[in-house]
Amino acid sequence: MEFTVDEAHDGVLLRSYLKGTCGVSSRLLTQLKKRENGISVNGVHATVRYRLAAGDVVSLSLADERAQDAFLPTPLPVRILYEDEALLVVDKPAGMPTHPSAGHDGDTLANALADFFAKRGEPFVFRPVSRLDRDTSGVLTLAKTRYAAGKLCEQMQAHRIRKTYFALTDGRPPAAEGRVRTGTRRREEFFVLREVCPEDAPGALLTVTDYRVAETLGNGVALLELHPLTGRTHQIRVQLAHLGCPILGDGLYGSPSPYLARQALHASSVELVHPLTGEALRLISPFPPDFAEALRVLREQAL
Repeated sequence: MEFTVDEAHDGVLLRSYLKGTCGVSSRLLTQLKKRENGISVNGVHATVRYRLAAGDVVSLSLADERAQDAFLPTPLPVRILYEDEALLVVDKPAGMPTHPSAGHDGDTLANALADFFAKRGEPFVFRPVSRLDRDTSGVLTLAKTRYAAGKLCEQMQAHRIRKTYFALTDGRPPAAEGRVRTGTRRREEFFVLREVCPEDAPGALLTVTDYRVAETLGNGVALLELHPLTGRTHQIRVQLAHLGCPILGDGLYGSPSPYLARQALHASSVELVHPLTGEALRLISPFPPDFAEALRVLREQAL
């Protein structure tokens, strides 16, 4: 990764330039200082006490030097939507957990990507910017470097990453569009289940989702477009159930469905600013076959 020093930063200490202008965290700066040629100016190793001149080219060695040992490489299918030196955006299939957990230590996205990078002979560190439930399909963004991870987290905290989901719901919300703002928290008697609660209730996390009814279908089903403004566990699922229109096939917050064998929730797209180039990106995942087939059948029933 390279930065060219402009006239405004002529004479500035390298440390100040990296932390103030380039947005390098103190933790990452410490790691770069320990790495051989982690920081260089004009192709020559430099300490953070170096005083910059306009036109200097500052280079940072951000690539991972060794892989994580935590994930067993497993040859599983995963489609890459976008990849460069900083970002990896994948299309996660339904039925694949994001992270390993009890009973899922070899069938996750982390295992699939460990295998993908091992076959390319590249070190792999798993840095998902967000996560998807096991049976939710669609777009998932990962950072390939600590620097990119930090920048993407800043965007998340500033609500500058826009995620779009689509869901098929058993019933329709009370209005054609709106914002659901509640608290959510873990149900005391269950580790996994969440519940809606007042925003100021003990253990509550503010949870906000915008929705729009994109289409009304047969058997009282609706196709909803959803934009979560926060990133809580089971956010969309628990809030739609609270509105009286749980997601089709959601065994936790609704009921099984004859239309498909999992919750009908798909992460359709993500919009973000590239952490290195500043370019606006929009990555899209089309509806997977089971979701598309359920939608087709329900449209026919609406005729």
